[in-house]
Amino acid sequence: MTTQSIIPASLRVELLSDATFSRGEGTAGLVDIEVEHDSLGLPLIGGRTIRGLLRDSWLSMQPHFPDLNDAAARVLGRSKSLDDECRLRVGDAYLPEPIREAVRISLQRSVSPLGPEAILDAFTDIRYQTAEDRSCGAPEITTLRSTRVVLRGFRFKVALTWLDGYQPNSDDLQVLALCALVTRHGGLTRNRGRGHLRCTLDGDLALTRRLAEGDSKRRAS
Repeated sequence: MTTQSIIPASLRVELLSDATFSRGEGTAGLVDIEVEHDSLGLPLIGGRTIRGLLRDSWLSMQPHFPDLNDAAARVLGRSKSLDDECRLRVGDAYLPEPIREAVRISLQRSVSPLGPEAILDAFTDIRYQTAEDRSCGAPEITTLRSTRVVLRGFRFKVALTWLDGYQPNSDDLQVLALCALVTRHGGLTRNRGRGHLRCTLDGDLALTRRLAEGDSKRRAS
């Protein structure tokens, strides 16, 4: 099977460091910045956030791939455009189904069922930080903030759906693969050691790299 005949069905997002994909609010009495999580208490990453990361990656390298602009519009949509040119739907990023099923069972069992809060605590940690008074190096008063982080090592799966039966061509897949490989950081404080990511199509790094090489590489081979 050639890479041209492979249409990835998912994007895997692996946390190489602790990360905070915020839900835009805190949890009263516990943390100032809460992570996105579902009704089970499991952390997730919103599809709009994933798409935004992919788009940012594309914009950073767009000048180097002028021949792929039309494909990028089909994969990511055009900036500030209201047309229907975008063909790819990016779902929310969830932890693997075996983990989700085990959590469902633990929540529904009749003996000592767990609560969503306990589940969230098990998959995350809380970090504290303050601003520093530069004149003396001491923490500034009233600047203590708490932030929940999702622990590194977890792998999230994002469903990729091509709308209206659209069949992506090699340029579309090259754009998607390039964006996946270039997306290395996400979430809050991504430039301060958190949110280091590895994104691969179908969880296959070798496949992602082959698709990112595009037609030019295949023609040369």
